[in-house]
Amino acid sequence: MKIRISLVHFLNSAPLGWAFLHGPFRGQFDVVPASPAKCADQLAEGAADIGLIPSIEYQRMPNLQILPGISIASTGKVRSILMVKPKGKRAIRSVALDTSSRTSIALTKVLLQRKMGINPEYVPSSPDLAAMLQRCDAALLIGDAALQVPLEAYDVTDLAEEWVAWQQKPFVFAFWVCRNCVPVPNELNAIFLEAKKWGLAKRDEIAAVYARSLNLPASFLENYLRQNIDYDMGSDHVAGLEEFYQLAKQENLIPELRPLQFFAGP
Repeated sequence: MKIRISLVHFLNSAPLGWAFLHGPFRGQFDVVPASPAKCADQLAEGAADIGLIPSIEYQRMPNLQILPGISIASTGKVRSILMVKPKGKRAIRSVALDTSSRTSIALTKVLLQRKMGINPEYVPSSPDLAAMLQRCDAALLIGDAALQVPLEAYDVTDLAEEWVAWQQKPFVFAFWVCRNCVPVPNELNAIFLEAKKWGLAKRDEIAAVYARSLNLPASFLENYLRQNIDYDMGSDHVAGLEEFYQLAKQENLIPELRPLQFFAGP
């Protein structure tokens, strides 16, 4: 039976999964596309063995190991995790939250409550910006929907940029995990590192494919993949992740602080 991979279908995740869909590891795994939140649910339900999960979910799910050296992170502006307000809107009494990614929701609450000192009403929403702003003062949009926002038309806060300016550390949005109970090959981490390397070399091709579906220029999307998204997981990323978890715990967004456990083979 093939190992089942839950793979986020957003553009920013595509370089990490391209080798499993179109490259050297095609057919070796069962790949199930999903939103970030759904990836976490598939792992929790046992419907997937490995998943690219929102980083906050690691603290909510037991018996997971992180595959080292790989993440979806940012060291500055990320461009695809945005808090959007109508121009001139000052008070933020309510925020519509795109429910596609639980990490971005947690980051929004940490930044608003810990950094900005406000505690608005939060309203779970589908990613429809017009409807979100009709209901609330501001909207959190993530992923492909955020890339389609015309920045000049709104007051926009890039949440990764806010985090990095505040903490002086990268922000880690997601990473690969495998369930402890799943029998996996010794070379699992090497496979995923090779898949990452192969996918990063295909960013121009990936951008061209997504340009058609998102109706955005391929050059804009390729620049996003090269300049805004960081796919590494070094010591600075781990430090930023641990700080995020500490703050999330202080805001009661996670039940406990679970130490990071990295995959070291079966």
